[in-house]
Amino acid sequence: MQKITDNIYVLVILGMAGSFLLVASFIIIFIRNQNRLLRQRQQLQEARLQHQAELMRAVIESQEAERRRIGQDLHDSVGTALSNLRIAVDMYDGAAAAAHDTGGRCKTLIDRIILDVRGIAHNLSPPGLVLYGLKGALEDLCENMVRAGSLQVSLSNNAGSLPDELPQSKAILLYRVMEELLNNTMKHARATTAHIGMTSEEGVLLVQYRDDGTGMPTGAARKKGMGLQNIESRLGLLNAIYTFPVPTHPGFAMHIKIKHPDTA
Repeated sequence: MQKITDNIYVLVILGMAGSFLLVASFIIIFIRNQNRLLRQRQQLQEARLQHQAELMRAVIESQEAERRRIGQDLHDSVGTALSNLRIAVDMYDGAAAAAHDTGGRCKTLIDRIILDVRGIAHNLSPPGLVLYGLKGALEDLCENMVRAGSLQVSLSNNAGSLPDELPQSKAILLYRVMEELLNNTMKHARATTAHIGMTSEEGVLLVQYRDDGTGMPTGAARKKGMGLQNIESRLGLLNAIYTFPVPTHPGFAMHIKIKHPDTA
């Protein structure tokens, strides 16, 4: 009888141990499955984000290619035609003294159109970026902004040759960011001055932008317009780190960090 009781105890213990092992196995399998599903979701999310970034890059690259094409067409076709027309008006003006006033008005109008076409072509595809590098293109952009309105724009470069060492794809993205910031300042900030400063730190290009305008709204009043969305999209493609520090003076400020391609 004692032996039967002992066997029952052994069977009960074995049954409990088996049940425990079975439950533990189910728990382990469940946890593994959850971890695998979590990894799969993370991979899908990363793939989705990468796909969105590639689409955004393709859209921006196609936009820049179209800008270059249109700018080249404006410069080569329309600009050349207007220049030839200006020469013809000069010849006509010289041949008919009575038409002096008309010729003068035509020449003034043609000169204005030539400048407008040149400005449009320049904005679509900045030639200085290829000829003089990012620093030269930004200097040209600042000069054009000063000529276009009442905004005084300055540029300082304490990063040496680092800005011009950026690949052209990155340089054009950063150029468009600065262009958008300056346009926003001129249109919305009611500023009188703006400054772009470039420095470097251990292979990292630091770009600081500031103006003395009304600044960025805070709290519920702050909304992201298309300009700021375009800026952040381009900075995302640059893998840049950017912040909006509180300026020490009235106005708007933005700091951007871009790693050099050779740095890890």
